[in-house]
Amino acid sequence: MTNPLIEKYNELYNSKPPEPPKPVEKSKPPILKSYDLDDLKASFQQVAEKLQNDEAQVVSMNMEFGDHMNKITFEVYVYKP
Repeated sequence: MTNPLIEKYNELYNSKPPEPPKPVEKSKPPILKSYDLDDLKASFQQVAEKLQNDEAQVVSMNMEFGDHMNKITFEVYVYKP
């Protein structure tokens, strides 16, 4: 004679087929941005001219200091004509 509790446990938990594994999403490689230094200089000069002509406004600035290089980031809003 078997224990009815064990039979009920087996009925509830052992009769179910195992669930198939869920598919794993492949991670996308990060998008790397590459800039031409001459284009960056030209863009910087265009934004600087717009700032001088009150066609743009600096809204925030972030400064990071490192051992060999300092990084200054400006957020600029450029007004549409």
